[in-house]
Amino acid sequence: MIFTAPLGLLALLAIPAIVAIHLFRRRFPPRSVAGLFLWQAVQQTPEGGARVSKLPITASLILECLAALALALLLAGARVTPATATEHLVVLLDDSASMAAVNAQNESPRDRTARRILQEMERLGRSVRVTLIRSGERPSVLIGPAALAIEVRSALESWKPEASNHSLAPALRLAREIAGKTGRVLVFSDALPDSEIDGIQWISLGDAVGNVGIVGAQRTLSAGEGKGTISLTLENSSAESVRRQLRLSSQGKQILAQDLNVPPKTSSLNVPLPPGLPAVVVALSNDALLRDNEVTLVEPRPQVVSVANRLPEGRGHDALDRALRALSAVTRSENPHLVFASASVLDQPPEPGVWRVGFGRLPARFLAAGEPKDLVGPFIPEKRHPLLGGVTLAGVVWAGALPLAPQGIHPVVSSGNLPLIGLIGARLDDGIVFNVDLEKTNLLRAPDWPILISNLVELRRQELAGPERWNYRAGEWVRIRLGRDPKAPLHYRCGTIARDLPSARLMEFSAPAPCGLMEVLEGTDVLFQLGVNFLDEVETDLSARVRGESGKPRVLTAGMQAETGPESDPLFWILLAVGGGAMLANWCLPSRARSRA
Repeated sequence: MIFTAPLGLLALLAIPAIVAIHLFRRRFPPRSVAGLFLWQAVQQTPEGGARVSKLPITASLILECLAALALALLLAGARVTPATATEHLVVLLDDSASMAAVNAQNESPRDRTARRILQEMERLGRSVRVTLIRSGERPSVLIGPAALAIEVRSALESWKPEASNHSLAPALRLAREIAGKTGRVLVFSDALPDSEIDGIQWISLGDAVGNVGIVGAQRTLSAGEGKGTISLTLENSSAESVRRQLRLSSQGKQILAQDLNVPPKTSSLNVPLPPGLPAVVVALSNDALLRDNEVTLVEPRPQVVSVANRLPEGRGHDALDRALRALSAVTRSENPHLVFASASVLDQPPEPGVWRVGFGRLPARFLAAGEPKDLVGPFIPEKRHPLLGGVTLAGVVWAGALPLAPQGIHPVVSSGNLPLIGLIGARLDDGIVFNVDLEKTNLLRAPDWPILISNLVELRRQELAGPERWNYRAGEWVRIRLGRDPKAPLHYRCGTIARDLPSARLMEFSAPAPCGLMEVLEGTDVLFQLGVNFLDEVETDLSARVRGESGKPRVLTAGMQAETGPESDPLFWILLAVGGGAMLANWCLPSRARSRA
Protein backbone atom coordinates (compact mmCIF):
# COMPACT_ATOMS: atom_id res chain seq x y z
CA MET A 1 0.00 0.00 0.00
CA ILE A 2 1.24 3.50 -0.91
CA PHE A 3 0.48 6.67 1.07
CA THR A 4 0.59 9.97 -0.86
CA ALA A 5 -0.03 12.04 2.33
CA PRO A 6 1.50 10.12 5.28
CA LEU A 7 0.64 12.85 7.78
CA GLY A 8 -2.97 11.87 7.32
CA LEU A 9 -2.21 8.71 9.35
CA LEU A 10 -2.40 10.87 12.48
CA ALA A 11 -6.15 10.53 12.08
CA LEU A 12 -5.75 6.93 13.31
CA LEU A 13 -5.57 8.41 16.83
CA ALA A 14 -9.34 8.56 16.63
CA ILE A 15 -9.49 4.74 17.17
CA PRO A 16 -7.98 4.72 20.71
CA ALA A 17 -10.16 7.73 21.52
CA ILE A 18 -13.27 5.73 20.58
CA VAL A 19 -12.09 2.76 22.69
CA ALA A 20 -11.45 5.06 25.69
CA ILE A 21 -14.93 6.49 25.42
CA HIS A 22 -16.39 2.98 25.59
CA LEU A 23 -14.15 2.02 28.58
CA PHE A 24 -14.81 5.07 30.75
CA ARG A 25 -18.41 5.70 30.00
CA ARG A 26 -20.65 6.33 33.05
CA ARG A 27 -23.28 3.73 33.89
CA PHE A 28 -26.46 4.01 35.96
CA PRO A 29 -26.86 1.40 38.78
CA PRO A 30 -29.86 -1.01 38.60
CA ARG A 31 -32.91 -0.06 40.69
CA SER A 32 -35.64 -2.47 41.86
CA VAL A 33 -39.13 -1.02 42.00
CA ALA A 34 -42.49 -2.63 42.67
CA GLY A 35 -44.18 -0.77 39.85
CA LEU A 36 -43.33 1.51 37.01
CA PHE A 37 -45.30 4.33 38.62
CA LEU A 38 -42.77 4.32 41.49
CA TRP A 39 -39.89 4.95 39.00
CA GLN A 40 -40.71 8.64 38.95
CA ALA A 41 -40.03 9.00 42.67
CA VAL A 42 -36.49 7.57 42.44
CA GLN A 43 -33.75 10.08 41.74
CA GLN A 44 -31.76 8.86 38.74
CA THR A 45 -28.14 9.60 39.60
CA PRO A 46 -25.12 7.80 38.22
CA GLU A 47 -22.61 6.09 40.42
CA GLY A 48 -20.01 8.52 41.65
CA GLY A 49 -16.91 8.90 39.45
CA ALA A 50 -15.97 7.16 36.24
CA ARG A 51 -14.36 3.75 36.53
CA VAL A 52 -12.75 1.34 34.13
CA SER A 53 -15.12 -1.39 33.14
CA LYS A 54 -14.78 -4.35 30.88
CA LEU A 55 -14.65 -3.27 27.25
CA PRO A 56 -17.97 -4.14 25.66
CA ILE A 57 -17.39 -5.62 22.23
CA THR A 58 -20.49 -4.27 20.55
CA ALA A 59 -21.49 -3.75 16.94
CA SER A 60 -21.43 0.01 17.52
CA LEU A 61 -17.80 -0.09 18.69
CA ILE A 62 -16.72 -2.18 15.72
CA LEU A 63 -18.53 0.09 13.22
CA GLU A 64 -17.10 3.27 14.74
CA CYS A 65 -13.52 1.95 14.65
CA LEU A 66 -14.02 0.71 11.08
CA ALA A 67 -15.29 4.14 9.96
CA ALA A 68 -12.38 5.91 11.69
CA LEU A 69 -9.86 3.53 10.06
CA ALA A 70 -11.34 4.03 6.56
CA LEU A 71 -11.46 7.81 6.83
CA ALA A 72 -7.91 7.98 8.22
CA LEU A 73 -6.59 5.96 5.28
CA LEU A 74 -8.46 8.27 2.90
CA LEU A 75 -6.78 11.30 4.49
CA ALA A 76 -3.38 9.60 4.16
CA GLY A 77 -3.97 9.09 0.42
CA ALA A 78 -3.79 5.30 0.57
CA ARG A 79 -3.64 3.59 -2.81
CA VAL A 80 -2.70 0.17 -4.15
CA THR A 81 -1.26 1.43 -7.44
CA PRO A 82 1.48 4.05 -7.85
CA ALA A 83 0.30 7.55 -8.82
CA THR A 84 0.27 7.68 -12.61
CA ALA A 85 1.26 10.74 -14.63
CA THR A 86 -1.10 12.62 -16.92
CA GLU A 87 -0.27 14.89 -19.83
CA HIS A 88 -1.63 18.43 -20.15
CA LEU A 89 -2.40 19.09 -23.82
CA VAL A 90 -2.99 22.73 -24.80
CA VAL A 91 -4.65 22.96 -28.24
CA LEU A 92 -4.82 26.26 -30.14
CA LEU A 93 -7.62 26.37 -32.73
CA ASP A 94 -7.33 28.83 -35.62
CA ASP A 95 -10.76 30.52 -35.60
CA SER A 96 -10.36 32.14 -39.03
CA ALA A 97 -13.29 31.78 -41.42
CA SER A 98 -11.17 29.89 -43.98
CA MET A 99 -11.12 26.92 -41.55
CA ALA A 100 -14.77 26.35 -42.59
CA ALA A 101 -14.03 26.16 -46.36
CA VAL A 102 -15.03 22.79 -47.85
CA ASN A 103 -13.27 20.80 -50.56
CA ALA A 104 -14.72 18.53 -53.26
CA GLN A 105 -15.48 15.89 -50.61
CA ASN A 106 -17.50 18.48 -48.63
CA GLU A 107 -14.94 18.35 -45.81
CA SER A 108 -13.40 21.39 -44.13
CA PRO A 109 -10.16 21.97 -42.18
CA ARG A 110 -12.39 22.40 -39.12
CA ASP A 111 -13.75 18.84 -39.58
CA ARG A 112 -10.28 17.37 -40.05
CA THR A 113 -9.03 19.27 -36.98
CA ALA A 114 -11.81 17.91 -34.78
CA ARG A 115 -11.16 14.37 -35.98
CA ARG A 116 -7.41 14.68 -35.40
CA ILE A 117 -7.89 16.02 -31.85
CA LEU A 118 -10.27 13.18 -30.94
CA GLN A 119 -7.74 10.65 -32.26
CA GLU A 120 -5.09 12.27 -30.07
CA MET A 121 -7.42 11.93 -27.07
CA GLU A 122 -7.83 8.21 -27.73
CA ARG A 123 -4.07 7.76 -28.04
CA LEU A 124 -3.31 9.57 -24.77
CA GLY A 125 -6.10 7.90 -22.80
CA ARG A 126 -8.82 9.16 -20.50
CA SER A 127 -6.35 10.54 -17.95
CA VAL A 128 -5.14 13.34 -20.27
CA ARG A 129 -6.01 16.92 -19.34
CA VAL A 130 -6.95 19.28 -22.19
CA THR A 131 -7.22 23.04 -22.72
CA LEU A 132 -8.82 24.31 -25.96
CA ILE A 133 -8.01 27.90 -26.96
CA ARG A 134 -9.80 29.74 -29.76
CA SER A 135 -7.73 32.38 -31.57
CA GLY A 136 -8.90 35.91 -32.35
CA GLU A 137 -8.14 39.56 -31.73
CA ARG A 138 -8.97 38.59 -28.14
CA PRO A 139 -8.26 34.85 -27.77
CA SER A 140 -10.58 32.88 -25.51
CA VAL A 141 -10.48 29.55 -23.68
CA LEU A 142 -13.05 27.17 -25.12
CA ILE A 143 -12.67 24.57 -22.33
CA GLY A 144 -10.23 24.34 -19.44
CA PRO A 145 -7.66 25.04 -18.26
CA ALA A 146 -6.86 21.32 -17.78
CA ALA A 147 -10.35 20.02 -18.49
CA LEU A 148 -11.23 16.32 -18.62
CA ALA A 149 -10.91 14.54 -21.95
CA ILE A 150 -14.64 13.72 -21.88
CA GLU A 151 -15.45 17.44 -22.37
CA VAL A 152 -13.52 17.77 -25.64
CA ARG A 153 -16.07 16.27 -28.04
CA SER A 154 -18.95 18.58 -27.05
CA ALA A 155 -16.64 21.63 -27.16
CA LEU A 156 -15.48 20.78 -30.69
CA GLU A 157 -19.08 20.34 -31.84
CA SER A 158 -19.85 23.92 -30.73
CA TRP A 159 -16.76 25.37 -32.45
CA LYS A 160 -17.75 27.32 -35.61
CA PRO A 161 -14.76 29.23 -37.10
CA GLU A 162 -15.93 32.49 -38.72
CA ALA A 163 -13.54 35.27 -37.61
CA SER A 164 -11.79 37.71 -39.93
CA ASN A 165 -8.07 37.36 -40.62
CA HIS A 166 -6.00 37.94 -37.49
CA SER A 167 -2.63 37.15 -35.98
CA LEU A 168 -2.25 33.98 -33.92
CA ALA A 169 0.48 35.58 -31.78
CA PRO A 170 -1.81 36.64 -28.86
CA ALA A 171 -3.36 33.16 -28.72
CA LEU A 172 0.10 31.55 -28.84
CA ARG A 173 1.22 33.62 -25.87
CA LEU A 174 -1.88 32.54 -23.95
CA ALA A 175 -1.28 28.87 -24.87
CA ARG A 176 2.34 28.99 -23.68
CA GLU A 177 1.29 30.64 -20.43
CA ILE A 178 -1.35 27.99 -19.69
CA ALA A 179 0.92 25.10 -20.72
CA GLY A 180 3.77 26.31 -18.49
CA LYS A 181 6.48 23.70 -18.01
CA THR A 182 4.17 20.70 -17.80
CA GLY A 183 2.04 21.06 -20.94
CA ARG A 184 2.41 20.40 -24.66
CA VAL A 185 1.11 22.93 -27.20
CA LEU A 186 -0.55 21.90 -30.47
CA VAL A 187 -1.66 24.46 -33.08
CA PHE A 188 -4.25 23.55 -35.72
CA SER A 189 -4.63 25.84 -38.74
CA ASP A 190 -5.00 25.68 -42.53
CA ALA A 191 -1.62 27.29 -43.29
CA LEU A 192 1.92 26.72 -42.04
CA PRO A 193 3.95 29.39 -40.20
CA ASP A 194 6.80 31.19 -41.93
CA SER A 195 9.33 29.39 -39.71
CA GLU A 196 9.38 26.65 -37.10
CA ILE A 197 8.41 27.80 -33.59
CA ASP A 198 10.45 26.31 -30.77
CA GLY A 199 8.45 23.94 -28.56
CA ILE A 200 5.27 24.23 -30.67
CA GLN A 201 3.87 21.50 -32.91
CA TRP A 202 1.97 23.20 -35.76
CA ILE A 203 -0.44 21.07 -37.80
CA SER A 204 -1.94 22.51 -41.01
CA LEU A 205 -4.99 20.75 -42.43
CA GLY A 206 -6.01 23.10 -45.25
CA ASP A 207 -6.75 22.43 -48.92
CA ALA A 208 -6.11 24.74 -51.88
CA VAL A 209 -9.55 25.17 -53.48
CA GLY A 210 -11.16 27.67 -55.81
CA ASN A 211 -13.40 30.27 -54.22
CA VAL A 212 -15.27 33.41 -55.23
CA GLY A 213 -16.15 35.92 -52.54
CA ILE A 214 -17.21 39.51 -51.97
CA VAL A 215 -14.23 41.45 -50.60
CA GLY A 216 -15.61 44.97 -51.01
CA ALA A 217 -19.14 46.39 -50.96
CA GLN A 218 -20.50 49.91 -50.95
CA ARG A 219 -23.94 51.44 -51.36
CA THR A 220 -24.22 55.03 -52.56
CA LEU A 221 -27.11 57.39 -53.19
CA SER A 222 -27.21 60.28 -55.64
CA ALA A 223 -30.02 62.34 -54.16
CA GLY A 224 -29.98 64.89 -56.97
CA GLU A 225 -30.26 62.23 -59.68
CA GLY A 226 -32.71 60.05 -57.74
CA LYS A 227 -30.78 56.79 -58.10
CA GLY A 228 -28.67 54.49 -56.01
CA THR A 229 -25.77 52.18 -56.77
CA ILE A 230 -24.25 49.08 -55.20
CA SER A 231 -20.54 48.67 -55.96
CA LEU A 232 -19.04 45.22 -55.40
CA THR A 233 -15.47 43.97 -55.50
CA LEU A 234 -15.21 40.23 -56.20
CA GLU A 235 -12.17 38.00 -55.77
CA ASN A 236 -11.74 34.69 -57.63
CA SER A 237 -8.93 32.57 -56.14
CA SER A 238 -9.04 29.99 -58.95
CA ALA A 239 -6.98 30.14 -62.16
CA GLU A 240 -9.94 30.45 -64.55
CA SER A 241 -13.22 32.27 -64.90
CA VAL A 242 -16.16 30.78 -63.05
CA ARG A 243 -19.88 31.31 -63.36
CA ARG A 244 -21.88 32.52 -60.39
CA GLN A 245 -25.39 33.80 -59.80
CA LEU A 246 -25.87 37.19 -58.12
CA ARG A 247 -29.09 37.82 -56.20
CA LEU A 248 -30.35 41.03 -54.59
CA SER A 249 -33.26 41.01 -52.14
CA SER A 250 -34.87 43.35 -49.64
CA GLN A 251 -37.22 42.34 -46.83
CA GLY A 252 -37.39 38.82 -48.28
CA LYS A 253 -38.41 39.99 -51.79
CA GLN A 254 -36.06 39.39 -54.70
CA ILE A 255 -35.02 42.53 -56.56
CA LEU A 256 -32.53 41.17 -59.08
CA ALA A 257 -31.03 37.85 -60.18
CA GLN A 258 -28.36 37.60 -62.86
CA ASP A 259 -25.56 35.26 -63.90
CA LEU A 260 -21.96 36.47 -63.81
CA ASN A 261 -18.69 35.30 -65.31
CA VAL A 262 -16.14 36.14 -62.64
CA PRO A 263 -12.57 36.38 -64.00
CA PRO A 264 -9.54 35.25 -61.96
CA LYS A 265 -8.20 37.52 -59.24
CA THR A 266 -10.05 40.80 -58.52
CA SER A 267 -12.92 42.35 -60.47
CA SER A 268 -15.53 45.03 -59.81
CA LEU A 269 -19.23 45.32 -60.50
CA ASN A 270 -21.77 48.17 -60.24
CA VAL A 271 -25.47 47.42 -59.88
CA PRO A 272 -28.04 50.25 -60.20
CA LEU A 273 -30.62 50.38 -57.45
CA PRO A 274 -33.83 52.36 -56.91
CA PRO A 275 -33.55 54.83 -54.01
CA GLY A 276 -35.51 54.39 -50.80
CA LEU A 277 -35.14 50.62 -50.46
CA PRO A 278 -34.58 49.17 -46.95
CA ALA A 279 -31.51 47.08 -46.21
CA VAL A 280 -30.50 45.09 -49.32
CA VAL A 281 -28.98 41.60 -49.09
CA VAL A 282 -26.49 40.81 -51.88
CA ALA A 283 -25.70 37.10 -52.25
CA LEU A 284 -23.55 34.95 -54.54
CA SER A 285 -24.31 31.30 -55.23
CA ASN A 286 -22.63 28.89 -52.82
CA ASP A 287 -19.06 27.68 -53.23
CA ALA A 288 -16.18 26.54 -51.02
CA LEU A 289 -16.59 29.31 -48.40
CA LEU A 290 -20.08 30.50 -47.49
CA ARG A 291 -18.94 33.26 -45.12
CA ASP A 292 -17.93 35.67 -47.93
CA ASN A 293 -20.90 35.09 -50.23
CA GLU A 294 -23.36 37.52 -48.65
CA VAL A 295 -23.40 41.16 -47.55
CA THR A 296 -26.11 43.41 -46.12
CA LEU A 297 -26.04 47.05 -47.25
CA VAL A 298 -28.04 49.92 -45.76
CA GLU A 299 -28.88 53.00 -47.82
CA PRO A 300 -26.83 55.94 -46.51
CA ARG A 301 -28.60 59.07 -45.38
CA PRO A 302 -26.56 62.07 -46.53
CA GLN A 303 -25.40 64.33 -43.70
CA VAL A 304 -26.27 67.72 -45.20
CA VAL A 305 -24.48 70.71 -43.66
CA SER A 306 -26.41 73.99 -43.81
CA VAL A 307 -24.19 77.09 -44.09
CA ALA A 308 -24.65 80.84 -44.15
CA ASN A 309 -22.28 83.28 -45.90
CA ARG A 310 -22.59 86.51 -43.89
CA LEU A 311 -19.36 88.08 -45.01
CA PRO A 312 -19.65 91.63 -46.35
CA GLU A 313 -19.80 91.96 -50.14
CA GLY A 314 -16.39 91.82 -51.76
CA ARG A 315 -13.61 89.43 -52.73
CA GLY A 316 -13.96 87.33 -49.61
CA HIS A 317 -17.72 86.87 -49.98
CA ASP A 318 -17.43 85.83 -53.64
CA ALA A 319 -14.49 83.47 -53.04
CA LEU A 320 -16.38 81.75 -50.23
CA ASP A 321 -19.45 81.30 -52.46
CA ARG A 322 -17.33 79.61 -55.14
CA ALA A 323 -15.72 77.25 -52.61
CA LEU A 324 -19.08 76.27 -51.10
CA ARG A 325 -20.67 75.60 -54.50
CA ALA A 326 -17.94 73.03 -55.23
CA LEU A 327 -18.87 70.96 -52.14
CA SER A 328 -21.49 68.21 -52.07
CA ALA A 329 -24.21 67.79 -49.40
CA VAL A 330 -24.05 71.51 -48.52
CA THR A 331 -27.10 73.75 -48.46
CA ARG A 332 -27.81 77.41 -47.63
CA SER A 333 -30.05 78.17 -44.68
CA GLU A 334 -31.03 80.99 -42.35
CA ASN A 335 -30.73 78.53 -39.47
CA PRO A 336 -27.33 77.09 -40.35
CA HIS A 337 -24.94 74.63 -38.77
CA LEU A 338 -21.97 76.74 -39.90
CA VAL A 339 -21.74 80.55 -40.21
CA PHE A 340 -19.01 82.49 -42.06
CA ALA A 341 -18.97 86.14 -40.97
CA SER A 342 -16.79 89.02 -39.88
CA ALA A 343 -14.74 88.27 -36.78
CA SER A 344 -16.75 90.85 -34.80
CA VAL A 345 -19.57 88.26 -34.40
CA LEU A 346 -17.29 86.27 -32.08
CA ASP A 347 -18.05 88.82 -29.34
CA GLN A 348 -21.73 87.82 -29.38
CA PRO A 349 -23.19 84.95 -27.32
CA PRO A 350 -22.98 81.65 -29.25
CA GLU A 351 -26.13 79.97 -30.58
CA PRO A 352 -26.61 76.28 -29.67
CA GLY A 353 -25.46 74.00 -32.48
CA VAL A 354 -24.01 76.82 -34.61
CA TRP A 355 -20.30 77.01 -35.43
CA ARG A 356 -18.96 80.49 -36.18
CA VAL A 357 -15.97 81.23 -38.42
CA GLY A 358 -14.81 84.84 -38.27
CA PHE A 359 -12.53 86.68 -40.74
CA GLY A 360 -10.79 90.02 -40.29
CA ARG A 361 -10.67 92.37 -37.32
CA LEU A 362 -11.45 90.72 -33.98
CA PRO A 363 -13.29 92.36 -31.07
CA ALA A 364 -11.17 94.72 -28.98
CA ARG A 365 -10.82 92.27 -26.07
CA PHE A 366 -8.67 90.00 -28.26
CA LEU A 367 -6.42 92.74 -29.68
CA ALA A 368 -3.05 94.02 -28.52
CA ALA A 369 -1.31 97.30 -29.34
CA GLY A 370 0.31 97.48 -32.76
CA GLU A 371 -0.30 97.78 -36.49
CA PRO A 372 -1.46 95.12 -38.99
CA LYS A 373 1.30 93.11 -40.67
CA ASP A 374 1.67 91.41 -44.04
CA LEU A 375 3.46 88.07 -43.67
CA VAL A 376 4.99 85.74 -46.26
CA GLY A 377 6.16 83.02 -43.90
CA PRO A 378 7.51 80.91 -42.52
CA PHE A 379 4.19 79.77 -41.05
CA ILE A 380 4.05 77.36 -38.12
CA PRO A 381 1.08 74.97 -38.44
CA GLU A 382 -0.21 72.47 -35.90
CA LYS A 383 0.18 69.62 -38.37
CA ARG A 384 -2.03 67.11 -36.57
CA HIS A 385 -5.05 69.42 -36.44
CA PRO A 386 -7.83 68.13 -38.76
CA LEU A 387 -8.49 71.65 -40.06
CA LEU A 388 -5.09 71.64 -41.81
CA GLY A 389 -5.38 68.34 -43.68
CA GLY A 390 -3.81 68.91 -47.13
CA VAL A 391 -2.93 72.57 -46.37
CA THR A 392 0.62 73.81 -47.13
CA LEU A 393 0.24 77.66 -47.33
CA ALA A 394 3.04 77.68 -49.90
CA GLY A 395 3.34 81.09 -51.62
CA VAL A 396 0.59 82.66 -49.50
CA VAL A 397 0.89 86.32 -48.49
CA TRP A 398 -1.00 86.64 -45.22
CA ALA A 399 -2.15 90.27 -45.27
CA GLY A 400 -3.58 92.40 -42.47
CA ALA A 401 -2.64 90.20 -39.49
CA LEU A 402 -3.41 92.16 -36.32
CA PRO A 403 -1.38 91.76 -33.11
CA LEU A 404 -3.42 89.73 -30.61
CA ALA A 405 -3.39 89.45 -26.85
CA PRO A 406 -1.32 86.47 -25.65
CA GLN A 407 -4.30 84.86 -23.91
CA GLY A 408 -7.68 83.87 -25.31
CA ILE A 409 -6.62 82.40 -28.70
CA HIS A 410 -5.45 78.79 -29.20
CA PRO A 411 -3.28 78.97 -32.36
CA VAL A 412 -3.68 76.46 -35.20
CA VAL A 413 -1.41 78.39 -37.60
CA SER A 414 0.95 81.09 -36.38
CA SER A 415 3.90 83.21 -37.43
CA GLY A 416 6.29 83.54 -34.52
CA ASN A 417 4.07 84.41 -31.55
CA LEU A 418 1.27 85.82 -33.73
CA PRO A 419 -1.77 83.51 -34.23
CA LEU A 420 -3.07 83.57 -37.84
CA ILE A 421 -5.74 80.85 -37.52
CA GLY A 422 -6.93 80.00 -34.03
CA LEU A 423 -9.72 78.82 -31.77
CA ILE A 424 -11.53 81.11 -29.37
CA GLY A 425 -11.83 78.28 -26.82
CA ALA A 426 -10.60 74.73 -26.55
CA ARG A 427 -13.28 73.42 -28.95
CA LEU A 428 -14.09 74.11 -32.58
CA ASP A 429 -17.69 75.03 -31.74
CA ASP A 430 -16.46 77.84 -29.47
CA GLY A 431 -15.45 79.85 -32.54
CA ILE A 432 -12.73 79.84 -35.24
CA VAL A 433 -10.89 83.01 -36.22
CA PHE A 434 -8.89 83.84 -39.37
CA ASN A 435 -6.67 86.82 -38.54
CA VAL A 436 -6.46 88.01 -42.16
CA ASP A 437 -7.74 90.79 -44.42
CA LEU A 438 -9.61 88.97 -47.21
CA GLU A 439 -9.55 92.07 -49.43
CA LYS A 440 -5.74 92.12 -49.54
CA THR A 441 -4.47 88.55 -49.11
CA ASN A 442 -3.77 86.20 -52.01
CA LEU A 443 -5.04 83.26 -49.91
CA LEU A 444 -8.32 83.39 -51.88
CA ARG A 445 -6.46 82.44 -55.10
CA ALA A 446 -4.25 79.78 -53.51
CA PRO A 447 -5.12 76.04 -53.64
CA ASP A 448 -5.30 76.08 -49.84
CA TRP A 449 -8.47 78.22 -49.76
CA PRO A 450 -11.00 75.61 -51.02
CA ILE A 451 -9.21 72.97 -48.92
CA LEU A 452 -9.64 75.04 -45.75
CA ILE A 453 -13.34 75.64 -46.48
CA SER A 454 -13.88 71.94 -47.28
CA ASN A 455 -12.14 70.90 -44.05
CA LEU A 456 -14.33 73.26 -42.03
CA VAL A 457 -17.50 71.84 -43.59
CA GLU A 458 -16.39 68.24 -43.08
CA LEU A 459 -15.48 68.88 -39.46
CA ARG A 460 -18.95 70.27 -38.90
CA ARG A 461 -20.49 67.33 -40.76
CA GLN A 462 -18.74 64.89 -38.41
CA GLU A 463 -20.42 66.57 -35.43
CA LEU A 464 -23.96 66.18 -36.83
CA ALA A 465 -26.25 63.62 -35.19
CA GLY A 466 -26.04 60.15 -36.72
CA PRO A 467 -23.41 57.56 -37.60
CA GLU A 468 -20.22 58.47 -39.44
CA ARG A 469 -20.98 55.71 -41.98
CA TRP A 470 -23.82 53.33 -42.63
CA ASN A 471 -21.95 50.18 -43.72
CA TYR A 472 -18.92 48.66 -41.97
CA ARG A 473 -16.53 45.74 -42.04
CA ALA A 474 -16.68 43.42 -39.03
CA GLY A 475 -14.23 44.69 -36.43
CA GLU A 476 -14.23 48.30 -37.65
CA TRP A 477 -14.81 51.09 -35.15
CA VAL A 478 -18.39 52.42 -35.20
CA ARG A 479 -18.94 56.00 -34.01
CA ILE A 480 -22.47 57.38 -33.63
CA ARG A 481 -23.27 60.86 -32.36
CA LEU A 482 -26.70 61.14 -30.75
CA GLY A 483 -26.75 64.94 -30.56
CA ARG A 484 -28.75 64.94 -27.31
CA ASP A 485 -28.90 63.19 -23.97
CA PRO A 486 -30.40 59.68 -24.28
CA LYS A 487 -33.92 59.22 -22.90
CA ALA A 488 -33.59 55.45 -22.29
CA PRO A 489 -30.82 52.81 -22.07
CA LEU A 490 -28.85 52.43 -25.31
CA HIS A 491 -27.93 49.06 -26.81
CA TYR A 492 -27.51 47.30 -30.12
CA ARG A 493 -28.51 43.93 -31.51
CA CYS A 494 -27.07 42.13 -34.50
CA GLY A 495 -28.35 38.64 -35.20
CA THR A 496 -27.87 36.69 -31.97
CA ILE A 497 -25.51 39.31 -30.51
CA ALA A 498 -26.81 41.99 -28.13
CA ARG A 499 -24.73 44.50 -26.17
CA ASP A 500 -25.46 47.44 -23.87
CA LEU A 501 -23.92 50.82 -24.75
CA PRO A 502 -22.92 53.70 -22.45
CA SER A 503 -25.67 56.29 -22.04
CA ALA A 504 -23.89 59.23 -23.66
CA ARG A 505 -24.21 61.56 -26.62
CA LEU A 506 -21.34 59.79 -28.38
CA MET A 507 -21.41 56.01 -28.86
CA GLU A 508 -18.21 54.20 -29.87
CA PHE A 509 -17.89 50.43 -30.23
CA SER A 510 -16.41 47.74 -32.46
CA ALA A 511 -18.65 46.28 -35.17
CA PRO A 512 -19.50 42.72 -34.04
CA ALA A 513 -19.12 39.52 -36.03
CA PRO A 514 -20.93 37.57 -37.29
CA CYS A 515 -23.56 40.12 -38.07
CA GLY A 516 -25.49 41.48 -41.07
CA LEU A 517 -28.12 44.07 -40.20
CA MET A 518 -27.34 45.83 -36.90
CA GLU A 519 -29.91 47.92 -35.05
CA VAL A 520 -28.99 50.61 -32.52
CA LEU A 521 -31.83 51.11 -30.04
CA GLU A 522 -32.86 53.60 -27.40
CA GLY A 523 -35.00 51.52 -25.10
CA THR A 524 -37.28 49.72 -27.57
CA ASP A 525 -37.06 52.40 -30.31
CA VAL A 526 -34.74 51.74 -33.26
CA LEU A 527 -32.53 54.80 -33.81
CA PHE A 528 -30.31 53.59 -36.65
CA GLN A 529 -29.83 50.55 -38.88
CA LEU A 530 -26.30 49.74 -40.03
CA GLY A 531 -24.79 47.06 -42.25
CA VAL A 532 -21.90 45.01 -40.80
CA ASN A 533 -20.28 42.58 -43.24
CA PHE A 534 -17.44 40.08 -43.52
CA LEU A 535 -15.11 41.58 -46.15
CA ASP A 536 -11.69 39.93 -45.96
CA GLU A 537 -9.37 39.46 -48.93
CA VAL A 538 -7.00 37.15 -47.02
CA GLU A 539 -9.67 34.72 -45.84
CA THR A 540 -11.37 34.65 -49.25
CA ASP A 541 -8.16 33.63 -51.05
CA LEU A 542 -7.95 29.86 -50.49
CA SER A 543 -5.28 29.16 -53.11
CA ALA A 544 -2.40 29.00 -50.58
CA ARG A 545 -3.99 26.66 -48.02
CA VAL A 546 -1.88 23.52 -47.43
CA ARG A 547 -1.54 20.36 -45.39
CA GLY A 548 1.59 19.66 -43.40
CA GLU A 549 3.29 19.80 -40.01
CA SER A 550 5.93 22.06 -38.53
CA GLY A 551 7.86 21.75 -35.28
CA LYS A 552 8.27 18.85 -32.92
CA PRO A 553 6.12 17.89 -29.94
CA ARG A 554 7.55 18.82 -26.59
CA VAL A 555 9.28 15.95 -24.79
CA LEU A 556 7.95 15.72 -21.24
CA THR A 557 10.20 14.51 -18.43
CA ALA A 558 9.10 12.99 -15.16
CA GLY A 559 9.67 16.27 -13.38
CA MET A 560 7.32 18.00 -15.79
CA GLN A 561 4.37 15.62 -15.27
CA ALA A 562 1.52 16.00 -12.81
CA GLU A 563 0.06 13.21 -10.68
CA THR A 564 -3.48 12.00 -11.05
CA GLY A 565 -5.89 12.40 -8.15
CA PRO A 566 -6.73 9.67 -5.59
CA GLU A 567 -10.04 9.02 -7.32
CA SER A 568 -8.15 7.18 -10.07
CA ASP A 569 -7.22 4.37 -7.60
CA PRO A 570 -9.79 1.63 -6.79
CA LEU A 571 -8.82 1.64 -3.08
CA PHE A 572 -10.15 5.20 -2.77
CA TRP A 573 -13.67 4.11 -3.67
CA ILE A 574 -13.46 0.97 -1.46
CA LEU A 575 -12.45 3.00 1.60
CA LEU A 576 -15.09 5.61 0.84
CA ALA A 577 -17.78 2.92 0.62
CA VAL A 578 -16.58 1.17 3.83
CA GLY A 579 -16.41 4.39 5.86
CA GLY A 580 -19.75 5.67 4.63
CA GLY A 581 -21.43 2.28 5.13
CA ALA A 582 -20.07 1.92 8.68
CA MET A 583 -21.35 5.35 9.71
CA LEU A 584 -24.75 4.67 8.19
CA ALA A 585 -25.03 1.26 9.90
CA ASN A 586 -23.98 2.73 13.26
CA TRP A 587 -26.70 5.33 12.96
CA CYS A 588 -29.31 2.71 12.11
CA LEU A 589 -28.52 0.37 15.10
CA PRO A 590 -29.88 2.66 17.90
CA SER A 591 -32.91 3.45 15.79
CA ARG A 592 -33.75 -0.24 15.45
CA ALA A 593 -33.19 -0.82 19.20
CA ARG A 594 -35.57 2.00 20.07
CA SER A 595 -38.15 0.56 17.67
CA ARG A 596 -37.98 -2.86 19.41
CA ALA A 597 -38.33 -1.22 22.82
